[in-house]
Amino acid sequence: MRRFIDILRLIRATNCLIASAGVWVGAYLTWSWPEYYGPTVVSIAAFLACAAGNILNDLMDTEADKINRPTRVLVAGRLSRRFARNLMITLNVIALIMGIAVSWEVALTGFVTIGLLVAYNRTLKRIPLLGNAVVALLASLTFVTGGLAIDPELTFRLPGPMIASVFAFFFHLVREIVKDVQDMEGDRRAGLSSLPLVIGPSRSLLAATGLFALLAVLTYIPIFAGWFGRAYEIITVYVVDLPILALLVVTWGFPDAKMLAVASRALKVGMILGLLALILA
Repeated sequence: MRRFIDILRLIRATNCLIASAGVWVGAYLTWSWPEYYGPTVVSIAAFLACAAGNILNDLMDTEADKINRPTRVLVAGRLSRRFARNLMITLNVIALIMGIAVSWEVALTGFVTIGLLVAYNRTLKRIPLLGNAVVALLASLTFVTGGLAIDPELTFRLPGPMIASVFAFFFHLVREIVKDVQDMEGDRRAGLSSLPLVIGPSRSLLAATGLFALLAVLTYIPIFAGWFGRAYEIITVYVVDLPILALLVVTWGFPDAKMLAVASRALKVGMILGLLALILA
């Protein structure tokens, strides 16, 4: 049982569940009538690919995690690196096979996703902001993949999963910047070059706040266009946008460890609430 719990921590199961949910939301925003085979298979594949990506991240970031996140299972030695590598390879292979079982469009997206995950962990995360943008892009692809599992043509029509994809991109980009500010000390010692290490934590948090303000403006477009209803407006504007924007402003003014942790958690909760808003839209 302890080993199973350690595996869940290694793959960061909560993040993987959010990725799976993103697939279903993308499918829901695409279908004219309910279809279940494609979204079910793709949501599982997304979970597995996300899990494999998180494992690779832990394998590559062991030195930084000794400072930033010393309780992670590989740092603590509760699981071996060999086991983690074998599990990562197995999960990626299964995810690709499942993508092929749905359609060539989904399979191609799966190959691109895994390729970006490898490129990010090996090279791109060392490039300030670009690495953050890649993570945000990967998160946004879950909604697109959900649409592709239903109908590739409808996937790119508005309103549809592209709306959720754009929102997810900005949401994750903001959270990645906040997390980089949290991880500055470990990243510095590990020789990484994150945005806060290049331009400073204050400017990074200001950039994150500005990006979230832009996201808040974008979330109004479906309301003005008449695409989504009152439930979407209440959750998105009054429960997510305004409180988190205010929190980011406060965090920018008082960027201590506690405020950064609160902001990071609030952004994750905001992602889940955003999914709910799109379902009720």
